[in-house]
Amino acid sequence: MKELLICIAMMLLFANPVFAESENGKVKDNEVAAEKSEPAEESTLRHFKNGMNSSLLSLVYTTIKVNIAIVGGVVGGVAYPLGGFYNGISKKIWDSSMGGTYLITEDILAGKEKPVLFFKLK
Repeated sequence: MKELLICIAMMLLFANPVFAESENGKVKDNEVAAEKSEPAEESTLRHFKNGMNSSLLSLVYTTIKVNIAIVGGVVGGVAYPLGGFYNGISKKIWDSSMGGTYLITEDILAGKEKPVLFFKLK
């Protein structure tokens, strides 16, 4: 428990807003990049912060997501016979509850990957 509190304290100490919007590639992680055509290099500290944040967020997020998927599987399994053995209803429940993102990666936090989908909608 003590190690977890130390990890959370380090995350809060080193954390910065990582969900910054960029405007035409000029703003990156709340720092204005130079007007050069070459991309700004990411520092080792930034990789460390994003890695720590993704690890700690994944511990909480994945636990909740897996529990929601299990509940969705059970509800979909109950809906199958109640729906007259028509799999359309249960398939919609299974797809929406079991689909989506299960892990928070460093690329998601840096904005390089598509955003997190808790439920798969369509």
